[in-house]
Amino acid sequence: GKPLHNAVVWLDMRTKDTVTHLKEEAGGQDRFRATTGLPISTYFSAVKMRWLIDNVPTVKEAVKNHTAMFGTIDSWLMYKLCEGNP
Repeated sequence: GKPLHNAVVWLDMRTKDTVTHLKEEAGGQDRFRATTGLPISTYFSAVKMRWLIDNVPTVKEAVKNHTAMFGTIDSWLMYKLCEGNP
């Protein structure tokens, strides 16, 4: 596997509009707090994944083709250390 895009790190604020949209559509900042214990925020990986799908054509295509894999830096390192064999 090769990266489809550069990492979107924890401080990256490009996801701000995605967060705003999610808050409006999902029913507020605390919509998932009961399940996750956390508010909707630019900090979290799922918001970054949504941003990548919405804004990076190669990522969108890979998701459509069921060939995309998402993860955090630790999962990427394990994937590379294991040579793609879990």
